[in-house]
Amino acid sequence: METVLHSSVREPAVWQGSHVLVRQPAELTEIYRQGVNLCVWRRSLSPALGPWLEEVCSRYTLHVVERVDVKRADLRSALAELPDTQEREAWSEELHLLLQVYADLFEARWLGVRLTTLDQEMCPRFHVDRVGVRLLCTYAGPATEWVENADVVRSGLGPKGEVLRLGGRVQRLERFDVALLKGEAWPKNAGNGAVHRSPRLPPGQRRIMLSIDAVD
Repeated sequence: METVLHSSVREPAVWQGSHVLVRQPAELTEIYRQGVNLCVWRRSLSPALGPWLEEVCSRYTLHVVERVDVKRADLRSALAELPDTQEREAWSEELHLLLQVYADLFEARWLGVRLTTLDQEMCPRFHVDRVGVRLLCTYAGPATEWVENADVVRSGLGPKGEVLRLGGRVQRLERFDVALLKGEAWPKNAGNGAVHRSPRLPPGQRRIMLSIDAVD
């Protein structure tokens, strides 16, 4: 499989404070820049896949937590309970693509993969992750919320603190965004992890979330 990180078509990244918005997967390397703790690849999937994923979210419960060898990465078996359709195969290929993108970007052999259907907030409070870089992508339902560095009161992180500065605002990723969030374990990034939380889910609403980390 040809890696998408070497695409010859590039569009300029959009910088805003400590985050950067890109339109090509090759530009996800912006996460390596000092001072950037959130890099978002904004994209869309095929028109047929979106409604199919919403149906999967409403009818099935996924709970995939695996340590994956990227050289043999294949999540088809994890999706075996879903109807055998072109959409399922397209989603399998999409998931494989993101595993490969992450592995290429960070030269990782082993990946911690979590693909879950959620009916409540997994991490309802603003927090930072104790990892190097985490990839997040929401396939159905509302996406992850986050706060720009300049709007964060880091001393307020914790169970009862207030993290939003006066005049600051909570921002939200879009469905299908591929977001790279630097954590506290990234070199020289202690005290600067991307601040984020799970979105509020009204009763009866669900979401499908993918996360990828590098693991030993």
